[in-house]
Amino acid sequence: MYAADRTIRQILPNLAIETRLPAHGFDPDTQVQPCSIDLRLDTHFWVARRVPRPPGWRFWRRPVLDLRNKQLQELAPRRRWKKIELRPGETIDLKPNEVLLGRTYEKFSIPPAFAAKIEGRSSYARLGLMIHCTGDFINPGWRGHMPVELVSFARSNVRLSPLMPIAQLILVKLTEDPERHYGHQSLESKYLEDDGGPSYWWKDKLFSRIAQQIGGHNLHSDISESIAEQLAPDISVGALERLHRYIQRKPVGEIDSGAELMDGFAKSEDRRRKTGKMLRALSVTVASLLTGTSVSRLFVPPIGWGHFSLWIAAIIALVVSGFAFWYKADDHYGEKELNARRETLTHNG
Repeated sequence: MYAADRTIRQILPNLAIETRLPAHGFDPDTQVQPCSIDLRLDTHFWVARRVPRPPGWRFWRRPVLDLRNKQLQELAPRRRWKKIELRPGETIDLKPNEVLLGRTYEKFSIPPAFAAKIEGRSSYARLGLMIHCTGDFINPGWRGHMPVELVSFARSNVRLSPLMPIAQLILVKLTEDPERHYGHQSLESKYLEDDGGPSYWWKDKLFSRIAQQIGGHNLHSDISESIAEQLAPDISVGALERLHRYIQRKPVGEIDSGAELMDGFAKSEDRRRKTGKMLRALSVTVASLLTGTSVSRLFVPPIGWGHFSLWIAAIIALVVSGFAFWYKADDHYGEKELNARRETLTHNG
């Protein structure tokens, strides 16, 4: 049974609605509707980072987010997202078919006797703006900023501004109080005191069991913490993706030490960096030689198949040289970077 405005006003103290900016507080007179509460868009957003494509000649393949593997999500769960904080009055554009993560400006709680859901506004839906991707349900006992997964199906960019009304909170009265509310120790709830940011799907016990069944790693907490500690704050997304693949290639049960794992990964990064530099130097040299030779052959008639073959080889060499420059070797996490991180930890410790 949906809660009407009279019931909503009665339980407002239990909702414990908080706002950060004194000039933009919660106003029950304007935000409480006949069967809902208007919620506004916060100043915090998360924009998807560009994920590197697979290395080598598979550059045309799209990156894959494998939901079976959770070990790297434990180390850097939000590495695929960049957080942006705006000030009131500033705007952010949402491109067609793009996903932008935001959150409600109001931070609130759901009383144990209620469940809740958020719904987008009809006015925005008619413009092609989706407010949430099926994640609208809220359990009893939850507290935090409710995330909004903004997707635009409009043909043009949609300009969003903090503090604009973005969704409606609907409260549903339960038949009785639940035996266990959200946040109960036995439930291992993922989003208690939710900041509204990117997904923590890897915390789900079901995914943990699936990962074990299919042979995925389920690293001990000490090993995970050791690896996470040795990752520099400015480590690149590409290096984290390679660390992910490096861990995946390890046989189940072989990872006994976070330090040994990182030493092996750093050595592989140094080899990759060295190989990349050699290939770039080689490709540039070959491209230069072939280009110079092909240009000089323009003045040696008659033009035959030898000329065409040389020109084709020069074009291929130039393309390969371009790809060599595209895959830069400046985002590696080799022994130099790892040792610098360890020295920082030792100094701070």
